[in-house]
Amino acid sequence: MQSRVKNAGRYWRARGVLVSSVFAACLLAAAHAGAAGVDDSAASDASQSAGFSTVLEAWLGFPGLAQSSTPYTYLRATRTADNVEAKRQDLIRELDDLRWRLDGRGYETFVQAVDQWKSTLAASGVSREPGDWSPAWLMTHPHRNPPISHVAAIGACDVPNWVEVWSGQGVIRTPWHTGMTLSQLTKNDVIDLDGISIVSVVSPTGEVQRLGQAAFNYSDSELLPGARVVLPLPLGGEAFAWIRDTTAQLLAHAPAGENCKEMRFADMGASQ
Repeated sequence: MQSRVKNAGRYWRARGVLVSSVFAACLLAAAHAGAAGVDDSAASDASQSAGFSTVLEAWLGFPGLAQSSTPYTYLRATRTADNVEAKRQDLIRELDDLRWRLDGRGYETFVQAVDQWKSTLAASGVSREPGDWSPAWLMTHPHRNPPISHVAAIGACDVPNWVEVWSGQGVIRTPWHTGMTLSQLTKNDVIDLDGISIVSVVSPTGEVQRLGQAAFNYSDSELLPGARVVLPLPLGGEAFAWIRDTTAQLLAHAPAGENCKEMRFADMGASQ
């Protein structure tokens, strides 16, 4: 699993020996974290926050830390989740209005795509803070280590084997492979960029890039497993760029992985 992520992108390769050695130290500490009183069966028990003062300390008591992969760990804060939910409802209302305007006018493919966008957005129950919140990163950036009182939960997901595309064809997951790029999705007919000048790409840590696809602004990008590519619906109107960008922002707050497990903290979760 770790080798798959290591091969996935030059950014993560560039982090080099420093992060590897720090993460190894973190795993060694985790192996002796029995005093924290956390096991696999209690990963979602809010009572397990007892004794932790920072997120890094909590990570050292996280079950299965040794099997976690850096881009697929995350952190949640309750106030952020509330803000994300409000934005999600705004987007769903916009999609409802769009569906009403398209229905019965010869746009059946787009109607089905809008329905799939809505159902996938509605199923996104967990809202994380975008960014790298892994123990290795926190150990090398001690001034960015949040107090537990600011955090609702930490979590880790299995590395996915897909890249997700949001387009006028709906929401489609295509198998990921080492060295996958945005341009390869076009060449393999996974995405159709006809008439589209900008797409949004969401990394597994929640970084959003707006990449040009026309001749005057062209930019390619390597894709890690779990990346999401969001295209505007290929219809005229300013609303479609807003739908693309808002969808990408919401996806940036959704953990990118499979079988996610959490450690939750009682009576906590203020905004960072």
